[in-house]
Amino acid sequence: MNMIANIRSVDARESIFSRLEALIARHPPSPDAARVEARQLVSMAIADSCQADSLWGTVDAFHAHFDFMMQTIEINGTDDPSLGLLRTKCRFYLEQVEALSLSLTY
Repeated sequence: MNMIANIRSVDARESIFSRLEALIARHPPSPDAARVEARQLVSMAIADSCQADSLWGTVDAFHAHFDFMMQTIEINGTDDPSLGLLRTKCRFYLEQVEALSLSLTY
């Protein structure tokens, strides 16, 4: 049994979620800019997958919630009470993308 932890994947995982939190906190200049950065996060999460095509349903769900969250911020500002739930859903879908990706790696 290999007892050596893969530090790189742990660091990459934390990097992905810290980048998501930073993206949400800094409010990109436009929804398009936010979408581009969100797609990069998803690409990072599925980079090691051998069957990335099967992940796009979850990816689309992440982007739908992320877009809605950015629109909510744009319309209602950062004090909107629904942002906590939207942030949780974004994290959930990004975790699902990562979990599916990890299950497909070889």
